Amino acid sequence: MTCWKWFNGMLKEAGIEVTDKNKEKIDHVIHEYIGEQSSYGRCSADWRKVHKEIQDNEKMKKELISKLQALL
Repeated sequence: MTCWKWFNGMLKEAGIEVTDKNKEKIDHVIHEYIGEQSSYGRCSADWRKVHKEIQDNEKMKKELISKLQALL
């Protein structure tokens, strides 16, 4: 698993099981979302901080879960 291991709870909430087939797609979605949000100034680009920021912000959490669920 990559540096997005901090998002395991969110993946579970989204109903996504990480497999060898989908982990690259999951990685891409999370990287893209964090890059987008940090460029808007909505969150940090530091992954150790951003998972907490997203977890504490219900709107951002729902946005990311929605993007992850689109993988299914």
